[in-house]
Amino acid sequence: MPRWAGALRFVGLGWYVALCIVAGVVGGFFLDKWLGTIPIFTLLGVLLGTAAAFYGLYKMVLPLLTGSDSEKHWKDKD
Repeated sequence: MPRWAGALRFVGLGWYVALCIVAGVVGGFFLDKWLGTIPIFTLLGVLLGTAAAFYGLYKMVLPLLTGSDSEKHWKDKD
């Protein structure tokens, strides 16, 4: 894999983490505003967004660390 392709993969991972956390914050904020509560749902949104981000990050990086079958297939063809 070219070096720039690996860099783009990591940029995509960063965007994924950021969007998960921002979605949790925005969703919690609007729930708080709609229900008229203190920022409990905003804090829950931060926690859930962060948990979702790191779980997804783990699932996306795991094949890179262990070497998935699809990557081995392409390496064998070269």
